[in-house]
Amino acid sequence: MSFHKKINNESQLFKAFENSEFRSTKHTNYFYIYDELLKKFLDKKITFVEVGIASGGSLFMWKKYFGNNARIIGIDFNPGAKKWEKFGFEIHIGNQSDGNFWRDFYKKVGKIDVLVDDGGHTNEQQISTFLNSYMNISNDGLLIFEDTHASYMPEFGNPSKYSFINFCKNFVDMQNQKSTSKNFNYGYLNKVHKIDFFQSIVAFHIDDKKAEKSDSIINKGKLINSEDYRNKDTYILSNVEKFKNQLKDLIGNNLYNLIKKIYPYLKFIIYKFKNIKNKKFFK
Repeated sequence: MSFHKKINNESQLFKAFENSEFRSTKHTNYFYIYDELLKKFLDKKITFVEVGIASGGSLFMWKKYFGNNARIIGIDFNPGAKKWEKFGFEIHIGNQSDGNFWRDFYKKVGKIDVLVDDGGHTNEQQISTFLNSYMNISNDGLLIFEDTHASYMPEFGNPSKYSFINFCKNFVDMQNQKSTSKNFNYGYLNKVHKIDFFQSIVAFHIDDKKAEKSDSIINKGKLINSEDYRNKDTYILSNVEKFKNQLKDLIGNNLYNLIKKIYPYLKFIIYKFKNIKNKKFFK
């Protein structure tokens, strides 16, 4: 028995998927990923949205999985999807690339807890869904994108500098810059506090409190053995550090202060050169 089959047999979501009367298509690893991400919502009064509902099977899967307290909403571009309303689901018809559609949608629906994008998978559609939804997800909610392998498929115009996955990679860069920059345009970084990358799934965790800019703090403990050893493995820098006090006496204040100003640039150049060693870790 394969790993996927064995672990899926233990998944309540997989059982709901298998037993749905109507067709749904998912990847074999999605079920245990969703069990990890969504278990906190089980039997809770939540609003759940799925973009791209096709033959309707996933709507029934989600309803069975979350329980009767869940409000299940489907979005599709195909007007024929309205037929699922007779089964008690809320269905909205519209183009996920259209900001006007999203504005009208959230005006009607209000805040939601979870959105799963299983729509058209184009870069534009996925990025549009993110940009129009992140501010409408409740704290401790999730914005999840399926089939992110589309960012590597020619039929979606990929690989591309402007793919959805590259959008996500850029997001990681900005998240880490946030802690080091005084004048940073936070935008949606004020809402997203964590990103999970799985095979073919990216999940954004929404919480504006946890997403606040992180600052360095120091406790009141004693300062012991605090010599900075970060530059000890670099000959030039370690010697500058070693002799900097003697240097001041030898060359005078003015020249010493000039060297102090130049020193950060020297470190930058040296570490830039040392970084070439890391080339083997990058494609």
